[in-house]
Amino acid sequence: MNTNLNFENNDTKELLAKLDFEFFLKQNILVERYGEKDIQSIYTSYKTNLKELKNRAIGNKKQFHYFTEGKVRKMFIGGLLPAMFELSDDRSHTFIDFPGIGENWAYFKHWQKYYRRKITREKIWSIVLKSGSILAIFLSIIKVLEYLKIAS
Repeated sequence: MNTNLNFENNDTKELLAKLDFEFFLKQNILVERYGEKDIQSIYTSYKTNLKELKNRAIGNKKQFHYFTEGKVRKMFIGGLLPAMFELSDDRSHTFIDFPGIGENWAYFKHWQKYYRRKITREKIWSIVLKSGSILAIFLSIIKVLEYLKIAS
């Protein structure tokens, strides 16, 4: 795999969270011209695995999110995601394990949903912190001005 991206880098994770697996899958289907039976097996596997993942996540969500991130990390390091999203310079991809692609899609979708929420939380928290800092500065200035008025 010849890509300059590192999965441990937050920018790479944010990029992956923005990409749509289904769009790139459809592009691959158009190029490779898979049979209808194979395409159906991908979608069937995706739907069944996604339902199963939602049920498995109920018990211990935090640990399950770590588990799905590990799966996505394996997909990235193994070359599936860089090839799928055309992030690799020298990899092309032709699928032979169609139910496996559906399963990987479900894991990626579950991780993507969690990671997008994490990004949104971090952005909101950053805005709250910056707003609070600005408010604290204004209140400090007001207190100094009040003190100067009283002292005069």
